[in-house]
Amino acid sequence: MESTYTFSYLTAQEMPELHQVFLKAFADYYVPIQLTEEQFKTKLKRESIDPAFCVAAFEATKMVGFILTGLGEFNGKPTAYNAGTGVLPEHRGHQLTRKMYAYLLPKLRQSGVEQCLLEVIQENEPAIKSYKAIGLTFTRALDCFRATKDELLLHGDEPDDIAILPVSKPDWNTYQHFWDVQPTWQNTPAAIKNTPDEKVILEARDTSHELVGYVVFLPKNGAVLQLAVMPDRRGRGIGKALLKEVMQQTIAPALMFINIDTAAVDFKAFLKRRHFNRFLGQYEMLMPLV
Repeated sequence: MESTYTFSYLTAQEMPELHQVFLKAFADYYVPIQLTEEQFKTKLKRESIDPAFCVAAFEATKMVGFILTGLGEFNGKPTAYNAGTGVLPEHRGHQLTRKMYAYLLPKLRQSGVEQCLLEVIQENEPAIKSYKAIGLTFTRALDCFRATKDELLLHGDEPDDIAILPVSKPDWNTYQHFWDVQPTWQNTPAAIKNTPDEKVILEARDTSHELVGYVVFLPKNGAVLQLAVMPDRRGRGIGKALLKEVMQQTIAPALMFINIDTAAVDFKAFLKRRHFNRFLGQYEMLMPLV
């Protein structure tokens, strides 16, 4: 007999149950994702996930699928970010992703959200097919890079006219002028501000105290959220010096860059020269709601 599913929005009290369903849904994923309770709470905060906009699918009283929805701005527009879609293995094949979106979209439109955003692993053809059927289209391709500390190639002379110092108040207005591409949702200034994890921001300044580069990273897990150097000061070892400082201050055994726009050709070449390896590709997908 065909299963009957119902759908509803969640409350903060249901997030622990959602965490358990998340673990089961992603245990056999292309890249298995197993987050501790603390890591899951961190994800909720960093990605601005609002339980009242998270849809769950139920068979009777059992939660069998979900969409984690983050709310915020992206490229200047009110945006709903899909921070994770999961369906328990035994309930796949019932088009639950499409049905959950059909339940969610009217509420998003009524709330003034102008677009839906997500990332999907490039090899995940069933998910891509579902998202395209809903109306999402590719906006850009993304690469993820990783290197263990002993793999990193950071030898060579340090620039002697550059000082690298920690800062407590990031100057995002200046930083964004160093960007070649826009960061993805998890790496935006808003996400960095929201993350409860310990984060370190270092700035590189020259002898006249001019800001010429910066880096933002999480020393506990080795995630480098942003790294950029002033365009006309590149090729002088500033990026390498920043990365060397990141390595020295990071507790984790490896450094990672998640979701780097493939259009950032020079930056990807910089990472490869430092011996970072691409381990995953994703697509960013977007759907206008107005």
